[in-house]
Amino acid sequence: MQSGEYLRLRTIGRRTGAPHDVIVRFMTIDGKIIIFPQNVGRQDWVANLQSNPKAELFSTNFTVQGTAKIREITGLKDPLLSAFTRKYGERDVRRRYWGQHRYVEVEITSSSNSLDYAQLVYAELEAAFDGVAENYDHHIMDNEMNLWLRNRSVALLKQSFGPGETVLEIGCGTGTETLSLARHGVTVIASDVSSKMLRILSGKASKSSLEGRVKTLHARPYELREKLKLAGFAEIDGAYSTYGAINTDPLLPQLFRDLASIIRPKGTLILGVWNKYCLSEIFGYSLRMRPSMAAARMRNPVPVGKSRFCIASNAYSVESMKSLMKGHFEVKKVRGVEIFLPPSNLVHYLPPRPLVGMLKRLDVSLEAHYPWNRLGDHFLLVCERT
Repeated sequence: MQSGEYLRLRTIGRRTGAPHDVIVRFMTIDGKIIIFPQNVGRQDWVANLQSNPKAELFSTNFTVQGTAKIREITGLKDPLLSAFTRKYGERDVRRRYWGQHRYVEVEITSSSNSLDYAQLVYAELEAAFDGVAENYDHHIMDNEMNLWLRNRSVALLKQSFGPGETVLEIGCGTGTETLSLARHGVTVIASDVSSKMLRILSGKASKSSLEGRVKTLHARPYELREKLKLAGFAEIDGAYSTYGAINTDPLLPQLFRDLASIIRPKGTLILGVWNKYCLSEIFGYSLRMRPSMAAARMRNPVPVGKSRFCIASNAYSVESMKSLMKGHFEVKKVRGVEIFLPPSNLVHYLPPRPLVGMLKRLDVSLEAHYPWNRLGDHFLLVCERT
């Protein structure tokens, strides 16, 4: 069984009072664990929870206890069902779960250590990105707005890091930015929670004769400091993480502390962050009379179905990022990305081609200027270790 796909659920038998164990698939949403029963009729573990809501969930190295509630989905377009389908694949969900209108929500009441829920989130991240690794490049390259995001970040990375430097990438995926920097002469330690993403990146680096400048590291963000030291990197010139990893990391303050301990003094940290205040999204959804979507990013974690992530995610403002990094990094530059252009999930609303070119030029001309640099779908921060 792949890490991040399954947990062992223990309930108390309603007739026997004895423990009853079952293997279940799960999601982590808003600090809770979501479980869909299979479509095989009445299941003892669900009936047990209706009688006694106390539940225990086990992974290979920890246990969490919680209180369960039986919920109803709102229909086939329910955001939770959509997220569950994205994680486990439509084919398997149709075969094993289709027709099931109930799910179990477990609110955690205690755990064996403070990392337990975060471990579940990381395991789910690994499973989610392992599942999309083979098609990840198409997801980026076939969406004009995703491609625009990458082009803006690569341009900034090349300005900030020079040949001969060694930098850490957090959440490298299949290496869109990794390989561009390696061609620029930078040695990139490319880390990711997904081993499948790293295997694809290694193959691409080998085909491009860049394996000498690309070092892959399978690690969760909180493991990076120790794994870098074990790999012989006591100090690095800088680090970067763009478009996703920052917004889904449940232990962000620890990540910034750890990065400050391994980046050299005055070294550079670049972050691409999903913004709390997206002008084009607020304006677009308001025009379409969808206020809940226009304001979706104002709540953290952003509800499933109202973000482009299929797991718990947080939207951050520039000021909130400054607060999280205080004492470790100082923000030197702020760049807004996709200020007037629609975000990638609304790419089908792109205007006619001549107007797209005009909006791109307008974005670039205003991306460094206040307040526009704080109103993009994402913002890029250039930070210096204090």
